[in-house]
This record gives sequence, structure tokens and C-alpha cells, in this order.
Amino acid sequence: MRANVGIVICNYNKKEYLVSCIESILELDYQDFEIYVVDNASTDGAPELVTKRFDSKINLLINSKNLGGAGGFNRGLEEAIKGGHRYILLLDNDVRLDKRVLDVLLENMESDESIAVTGSAIYKMDSPNQLQEMGAMIDWEKFEVAPLYKDVMSPCNLPELIECDYVPACCALVRTEAIFKVGLMDSSLFIHWDDIEWCYKFKKSGFKVTACSNAKVWHKAGIGFHDTTFPQYYLSRNKVNFFMRYLDKDKLPALAEWMVTNWSKALYFGSLKGIHSVANTLFMAYEDALNGMLGEATENRIFKRESSTKDLLSLYINGSTQIIAIADCSININDDRIRIYARDKEIDYQLVYVNVSDINRQLAHIHKEVNENTFIVYLSTHILETPAEVSGLVVVDEYLNVVDLRDNKDQINQIIILLSYMRSTMGLLYTERLLQCRRVFENTK
Repeated sequence: MRANVGIVICNYNKKEYLVSCIESILELDYQDFEIYVVDNASTDGAPELVTKRFDSKINLLINSKNLGGAGGFNRGLEEAIKGGHRYILLLDNDVRLDKRVLDVLLENMESDESIAVTGSAIYKMDSPNQLQEMGAMIDWEKFEVAPLYKDVMSPCNLPELIECDYVPACCALVRTEAIFKVGLMDSSLFIHWDDIEWCYKFKKSGFKVTACSNAKVWHKAGIGFHDTTFPQYYLSRNKVNFFMRYLDKDKLPALAEWMVTNWSKALYFGSLKGIHSVANTLFMAYEDALNGMLGEATENRIFKRESSTKDLLSLYINGSTQIIAIADCSININDDRIRIYARDKEIDYQLVYVNVSDINRQLAHIHKEVNENTFIVYLSTHILETPAEVSGLVVVDEYLNVVDLRDNKDQINQIIILLSYMRSTMGLLYTERLLQCRRVFENTK
């Protein structure tokens, strides 16, 4: 008798996580499933280990080379479809499942036949009570994906079910019937944005994409740190590929401006710190998207990330024993880099939120409470997003870019003028190329 659910795990060189994932599957309350493990030519002994540990409990599919997340999942999807399963659960190798997750996902699917994909509430494995996300929306104005309930600690009163634009393939239950209508993922994307585009295609075909708060998994969160520009290349190339295909045509000039701005910021601020790899990768990623060069990255696309050769912040600290970073209370600031910087320098660090509209009065109060060895900075999400009310301070952003506004209040405006010039020149070229690509897509439908 055919199992109701085929479970597909895509693996590459994470054997310990893979074992943990399979163990959590075998502990599920719902047991009417068959497991397909797709190994993308791992070199860490993963195939041998899972064969030894699980043997007849899994179907092991070994690729002769790394096909990326999209190619790996597609291999598993093809086998699961042959297996005749009504539903297929996609899992990353670094997730652990709550015992009831499959019961909840199936209940959601069977309550509404128009649902093509349903996902779970994804918690962080390293912070088990903190959400990574629960579904996401595509932001067609900012050209990004906005995860819902991102980083919420100990969430309560979450809606049981939400409709969204996308759920990540790290845990997504898919209706096989819907795959017959839409097809598999686009394997030419290799990795990143493959599941986003797939969900978009389901919705475009009239299906729903949902996420369930009562279905829980724990994920070894996010992209993490890479010593190369691997994630920047695939995220940037495939993002441009997505938006130039599906964005309203009259918004393509805005996409062109975004591309120029993103690259120019990486070039300018990277150069200040002696880091050139990210800007080089972004430029090649955009060129490949515009030239239709997808698949696995070719040579001279992904580079080793340099360590910063210039410690810009140290130029201003001057022997201070404490750093106080003040930030806008209305935004969610990421202070990881400056906090780690202070720790490594053995400097006391404190983050203080202020109301920017009243920053001068609050700053005067802070000055009264500290001594001469305290260095006060304004912490911004990005230098170029510093509020106009901020002046007379050194500004540091989430990437440790630094601008001194004490002597030159117009420094940020000067950078903005430079970027505006870049947009007005390169932006026109990118717009024309995006329009050419759109014409090609429309003629090949």
C-alpha cells in the first residue's frame, strides 16, 4: 500500500544534522510516510553513515555531482511522484521536527483543496523559543522577501493559519496534484530563490500558500557566515532573475536603480575597509542574470571574503573604555557586529534606544551620566539611512561602516549625491537591458 506522504530531504555535507533530522522523522506521531534522502555528492561520508544507521527505513538517492538545493529537491520530488504519494514533505537536512508537525500540516492541507503548499512555524535551533519565521511575503517595492514574525521570542497568540507568498523548502508540505499543474522547481537557479519562485508559480496558477503556527520545526538558522561570497552570488543573481521576469514592466527602471544602488554601496563602503570581494561578486551576479547565465556559478564569480584591512572605528575610539551605541527606538537594529567588536577589544558596550525626534535632549542626559572615557556613537541600519535629526556624532551602521558627522555634517549627503550620479548613468543602461530580457521572456512563453 502506498504511503500517503513522501518525505524528501536534500543533503550536502551535513551528516550529523541529517542523522538528527531522520531520527526526528521516525519519532513523528504520524507514520504513514516514506523517506527519500537525496545526497548531493557529499564528501563527509553521509551516504555511508545513513545507510548504516537507517538502512531499509530510507530510500537513498546519490547524485554524481552537487545539483544544488533545486536540483537535489527535484530529484527527490521525481522519485516521490513515482511513489504515488498524495503529499510530499520537503525538508532541509538541518531541521528537527516536532512530533505533531505532520499531523497539523496534513490537517491544514485536507481542509482546503486549493492549498498547494503549507509550511510550519520555523524556530531557531540555537534559540529554541525564538521564531526564525512563519511564512513570508514578497515585497515588490523593495525587491526582497519579508519573513513574517521574524525573530519573535516566545511567540504567543499567533494565528493558527496564515496565507502568505512563500514558505521555505526547509519544511514545506506540497500537494502532488498541484505539482502536476505547475511543474518542479527551476533547477537552473541551483540554490536560493528556487522555493520562492515555485511558491509564486503556485499562487499564479490559482493555488494558496499557507503557514501553520501549530506545526513546529527547529532549523539551524539562516545562511550563517561564509568565508566566500557564495550566498551573495546566488541570492543576488536569482533575485534579479525573479524580479525581471515577474515584476510589472513599468517598475523595471526602479529595479535597475536598486541594482546600481546595491552594487555602488558595496563598492564604496567596501573600499573604505579594503573589502572588494562582495562588490565584485554582485557585479558578476547581475551580469549573469542579465545574460541568462544560470546554473552553478562559473569561474570568477565567487571569491574568498577578505578580512577588513582597516579598522575604521578604532580611529575614533582613542582609548575609550566604554562604547554607548544609541539607536532609533522605532526600528529593530542588529548590533551584533559592534557588540562583538567591543567584546574583542575588551571595551564595555551598551545599547540605548532613543526617540530620534528628541535625540538632542536625550543625548545631553546620557552625557551627564558618563565619564570622559565613554565613546558615544549613533547606530544606524545603514549609514545612508541615518535620520536627518542625527548630527554631531560618529555614526556606525550594522556593517561597521563609519561616518564622522562632528566636523562634516554634509558627509552623508555627499555620498548620496555620488550614488545618485551612479544611478542616473548606470541605471539607464540596466533599465534597457532589463527591458531586453523581458522581451526575450515574453517571446519564449
